[in-house]
Amino acid sequence: MKETKIIKHLLACLFFSMWHLHGRAQIPVEISAGHAGYYYQHSFATRFHPEKSLGFFHTSSVLIPYDKKRGNEIMSQSYLSYTMSQRWTSGVGTIFTPFNRVRPSVFFQYFHKGKTTSVLVYPRMDIWSDPNLELMGFIEYQGAENRPVNLYARFQYMTTWNLDGHSRSYQYARAGIDTGGIQFGLAANFDQYGRFATNYSNFGLFVRKVF
Repeated sequence: MKETKIIKHLLACLFFSMWHLHGRAQIPVEISAGHAGYYYQHSFATRFHPEKSLGFFHTSSVLIPYDKKRGNEIMSQSYLSYTMSQRWTSGVGTIFTPFNRVRPSVFFQYFHKGKTTSVLVYPRMDIWSDPNLELMGFIEYQGAENRPVNLYARFQYMTTWNLDGHSRSYQYARAGIDTGGIQFGLAANFDQYGRFATNYSNFGLFVRKVF
């Protein structure tokens, strides 16, 4: 019941952000469904003023496996961000997970967007007595602009470690087409948990759109 309320709050946050930030920030939203569960994620980043460095960054994801023993997995991060250069951004804020609840967090981000390929590297750390150290990123291919149909591919990864060793990792792959501003195709998710990196896989389909 609590997780259902949290998911509703995350969706409410997304719809409010889409309404309030429309035209100021791009908001990629993705949903995938496979043989082992569902996965949802969104993110957005904006500056409070186009000519200023201060801004806001937010990302959330929800993993809902069919296996009830695993339980749903919710993550939500919100930051006051500072743009240091065209490619480098830092920020301080909070991260929420049901296990750790709310923790203060700091991140650094490198992002490069080319004509066809984008690269993101995103290290993050809890500001806590028992911190998590995390590295997340992706490489994304969207093809040339001004074509009715393009290839679309993305490899997204994340790994989290704490004082006890490995905590959580994933590798997500997407391959499909981009048409009319919507990307869809095949999805493969690999999730690892705990010190021994117990692996769960999920194969299915995804749909994605940038609002």
